[in-house]
Amino acid sequence: MKIIANQNGFTYILALTVVMIMGIMLGMVGQSWKTIKQRELEEELIFRGDQVAEVVYQKMLCNNSKMDPGKVNQNLWPVNSPNGTILDDLVIGKEEQCNGTTKKFRLRPSAVLDPITNKQWRIVTPVGDDTRFSGVASDSMEEPLKKSFKDIYDSKLLDEKKHYSDWQFTWELKQIVSQNSNVSR
Repeated sequence: MKIIANQNGFTYILALTVVMIMGIMLGMVGQSWKTIKQRELEEELIFRGDQVAEVVYQKMLCNNSKMDPGKVNQNLWPVNSPNGTILDDLVIGKEEQCNGTTKKFRLRPSAVLDPITNKQWRIVTPVGDDTRFSGVASDSMEEPLKKSFKDIYDSKLLDEKKHYSDWQFTWELKQIVSQNSNVSR
């Protein structure tokens, strides 16, 4: 009878050990999934933010091919519009006259949402002018995994930022990339 009691105790301890090992492994898998999800959201944040920055940059090129830094703000859209904000207008599609032709600036509806917070982007305005739209940024105070953007941009405007809210996707980011690609040609 002692042998049977010892076997039951051994089986119980073995079952507890297996459950404990499975719990540890599931915890590790959960962390991996969280990291994978955050990396995917970061990629989507960059993709959507880049689309908005490109639209603003194209609008500026439409109105001012030389991009005179002293006249930048006059070429930017107003932040507020009858539909809400400029982002709402860009989903509908905003027509502008460009050197005698009409050009339509448009964003897909998902591009106006910050993928980290799943809310509309925070609008970035030029320093000293809160009425003009120069780009977007996230409202998230989470710490990003990505620290360097040299594989995407020639600019260091996004490098080494402490929060997603510090990543600002503005026309300046696109201008630097465009100028560097024109120099290398």
